Amino acid sequence: MAIISIGFNPAIDRVLECPDFHVGGHQHAHQIARLAAGKAANVSRALAQIGVDSIATGFVGADELQFFHEQLLGCGPGRILCHFVEVTGKTRENISILDSKRRLETHLRDRGFAVSQEEIALLDKKIQHDLRAGDVAIFSGSLCEGISPQYFGTLLDKCAAAGAKLVVDTNGPAITEAAKRKLWLIKPNLQELSELVGKEIPNAASAVRDAAATLLDRVEIILVSRGAAGTVLITRQGAWVGRMTTKDAPLRTVGCGDHLTAGFVAELSQKRDLSTALRSGMALATARALSASMEEIDTKIMEAAMQNVAIEPM
Repeated sequence: MAIISIGFNPAIDRVLECPDFHVGGHQHAHQIARLAAGKAANVSRALAQIGVDSIATGFVGADELQFFHEQLLGCGPGRILCHFVEVTGKTRENISILDSKRRLETHLRDRGFAVSQEEIALLDKKIQHDLRAGDVAIFSGSLCEGISPQYFGTLLDKCAAAGAKLVVDTNGPAITEAAKRKLWLIKPNLQELSELVGKEIPNAASAVRDAAATLLDRVEIILVSRGAAGTVLITRQGAWVGRMTTKDAPLRTVGCGDHLTAGFVAELSQKRDLSTALRSGMALATARALSASMEEIDTKIMEAAMQNVAIEPM
């Protein structure tokens, strides 16, 4: 069984530290990371850092292809096989500004490239070639220009017909289209879940559980991230809430949701139970939030976090 991460709209993430950042004027900042990213690439990087192999595919601009290969191939200890489709457009470059003095983050997001019908057909062919029955296909991140929600739904149908387990972490019309289908796992945040069910949901575990339960006729597992409030896991067998028992202030939130997905899916792919998977996902996300380096997680922080995740049935 393979895990395949699929990203339509990758990014190069520049992360700058600027104490007491404010709008206007001239300020001193220093770059602490420049990463081959986008949610799908983040998932594969997180998997590699906990020793799990994956295939990373999707679109990448021709000028940035080598950068993505070099960065992802060097993650380890798990291996990432890069099967990207090279496109003529330029990969977007996002900027995250971390204000270490006030512990605030500012994220500047570019729109990204547009893809042609020929490039779409090539990615479709590549996914169908790589995918085998029983594999996990993780569709993560936003759609780029040229990919319609309807086409995204059609691609999900093709992967399901091939026997893949579908994981979706996207937003807007794409997640709405995905939720019409039978999925193994969907991972919305609170706002995205509100959009899916058509009403505002308060950030209370019981309210999240009740709202998400309306999706269980099509989706096997729903993993709802709630920021500092923790995570709610809803299945047809029951629901659980996960919280960190410590109150360590995060250094950043960039990529934490992708690490949650990676840790959770990695455990389930090894036939672990749901509560163990939730614990591992939350510990990996916590390690991302608290690790000093942006390139890798501190395994000691993850080990400590494993002991500080409280999982309670609802």
